[in-house]
Amino acid sequence: MIAVIADDLTGAAELAGIGMTYGLRVELAMTANPASTADLLVVSTDARSVAEPEAVAQMTAATQAIKALKPSLLYKKMDSVMRGHVLAEVFAQMEVTGRPNALLVSANPALGRTLTDGIYYINGVPIAETHFAQDPEFPVWHAHVLTRLRADRTKVFVRPTGSLLPERGIAIGEAASVSDLAVWAQAVGPEVFLGGAAGFFTALLEAHGLRKPAGPEPSYSPKTALFVCGTAFGKSVALVKEAADKGYVVSYMPVPLMRAGTYTEAGLKVWTSLVAANLLLQEPVIMAIRPNETETFDALHLRQCMALAVAQVLDKAPVPELIIEGGSTASAILRQLGIQRLAPVQELGPGVIRMQAIERPALHITMKPGSYAWPETLWTF
Repeated sequence: MIAVIADDLTGAAELAGIGMTYGLRVELAMTANPASTADLLVVSTDARSVAEPEAVAQMTAATQAIKALKPSLLYKKMDSVMRGHVLAEVFAQMEVTGRPNALLVSANPALGRTLTDGIYYINGVPIAETHFAQDPEFPVWHAHVLTRLRADRTKVFVRPTGSLLPERGIAIGEAASVSDLAVWAQAVGPEVFLGGAAGFFTALLEAHGLRKPAGPEPSYSPKTALFVCGTAFGKSVALVKEAADKGYVVSYMPVPLMRAGTYTEAGLKVWTSLVAANLLLQEPVIMAIRPNETETFDALHLRQCMALAVAQVLDKAPVPELIIEGGSTASAILRQLGIQRLAPVQELGPGVIRMQAIERPALHITMKPGSYAWPETLWTF
């Protein structure tokens, strides 16, 4: 068995989808299933959405549970630009697994995310000069990875592609091309704790002799679907506004619901009834959070409110397709719906995975990381 522990749900879904395309039997679950017979078991935590002590506790518990299954390969899925509580989590996981050193390759050159001379670039632009600087929870304030992570440089190191790893501590591997990922995958042994993004995971599967079988391009055109866009920054905002300007049904969370102090169940019921009415007309609907330049809202409250709203909408207008942008949003929604296990069905694009909800077989859920592009077959607005 190959095991993956992810720090958010869309990252878990992304690796589950990759495993599916390589012909593996895949199970994605919120907790480790000791009875799993999957070739690839992906466990999703919510570590990126909580404070560091809770994130470390979640990762420690998940790693202990996975360790008991004795996987042939254990991989930590993290954000490709290393948002979250990465170093604290990895040190805790190294302690649980007894590994003295770790290699993290978060760069994903296939998506234009590279690490050279310690500087993280997005399509050739230093990351601190991109929209990641405005991330509401983990704003990227410096392009040098060790400076940004405030790393102890006696324990955390940047290493050029293929170079020797430190005997102890965490090495962050540089990668400027997809071939660099293959070099790292071939260079590491079983004694090293491994983590990174989707690109490095794919390189590791290849290094273990797996090959992706040739197949037709995925075709997918949902007629009645509920889209949930849980972020109010980056390109998503412009795309949602563009859809609204074209006349598509976009339902923004009412401002009183966005404030914890003015939120009411009656207000939520009014909003969800309007959304459900449009879905019952067999129209796709986008639920979103309108950006507000004059007021700051609590991210946790927004997630919880959106999750409650989606659950109410599905009760009033069951739809076969739920499409969610953003890992924290997806995790909150699945918790509210009582969904613990998912089975990947289709990879619609890089990191965009359509899955069947095991507890609700009639419902398919597609998840997309907030910073990834929408596939043209999916976002047709």
